[in-house]
Amino acid sequence: MRFQELSESQTVVSRIIQNSIVSNKVGHAYIFSGDYEPYLLDTATLFAKSLFCESPDGAEPCGVCRNCRRMDSKNIVDYIEVEPDGASIKKEQIQQLLSDLSLRGAEGDRQVYVIHQAHKMTTQAANSLLKFFEEPGVGKLAILVTTQPQLLLPTIRSRAQQLAFRPIDRAQLAQTMSEELSCTYDLAYLALTVYPKWDDAKEALEQEWFVQAYGLVVQLIEVLTKRPQELLLFAQEKWLGHFKGRNELRVGLELFEHWLEEALHLKVRDTYAPKLFKNEAALYNAFIQNRSVTKLTHAIESVHAAIRRLEANVNPQLTFERLSFDLQKG
Repeated sequence: MRFQELSESQTVVSRIIQNSIVSNKVGHAYIFSGDYEPYLLDTATLFAKSLFCESPDGAEPCGVCRNCRRMDSKNIVDYIEVEPDGASIKKEQIQQLLSDLSLRGAEGDRQVYVIHQAHKMTTQAANSLLKFFEEPGVGKLAILVTTQPQLLLPTIRSRAQQLAFRPIDRAQLAQTMSEELSCTYDLAYLALTVYPKWDDAKEALEQEWFVQAYGLVVQLIEVLTKRPQELLLFAQEKWLGHFKGRNELRVGLELFEHWLEEALHLKVRDTYAPKLFKNEAALYNAFIQNRSVTKLTHAIESVHAAIRRLEANVNPQLTFERLSFDLQKG
């Protein structure tokens, strides 16, 4: 990616980043938020590449110098990426990162670290990072990449410059993927919504497990709509048998969360056409019929809380049982 390409779809974001580089006023921390993580990561890499480039043209990296080539091959020591270890980014990962950053850059004064899916930091991990935010040191740059910025600690959000990316045309991506894998457009769109990377979404669609997950979310909605008193029984007999571990349950909860968000849009505006679970129009209407905007919002917040508990290593079964109770109460 180059800034020229970025500017075509993210004019404001591109201008802010380029201006900070050219004027030598790069902040110590940025939050890149948007609906498609691969694009956010490409932008983070471009930002870092520009800072490391030996012969930039304004903010545009030359692409041919030693550092540019090393960035392309992911072989530059002072560029660090942190990814979730399982369902979360743990305190130990952040402590190791801070230990690495406490040393002077191996080849200069600039060090850049990028945290993938930053909303998956545990509270302990986020608090450890917060200490670094308060005293970042010269030449240190943090880029937190997230598709769910609302799950970041408020203290983290307040200490970083937030750059919100315009939505990517996921419809075109889904169309391409559905044609490539000969699956339905709806399934492809859902996979691209839940899985942050193209390859992960593609792998999920090649497995029967994801198709079954789709069906179980629909069954969950049917139970909540028609037989809410059977929710815990459904959880024990079907849901928890499929979504066994933290990662699996996270996928199930995110699919459910997306259903709720689409239902909320439909409740607010009855002409809205859901982008996900498009074949379930009758179920959408039945689900929202006796639910207020407040109740739907509470349900979304309850799912957010459940995801946070998972990331804090709470037992998956206890997490879903607590969510079931919250949904029945709310």
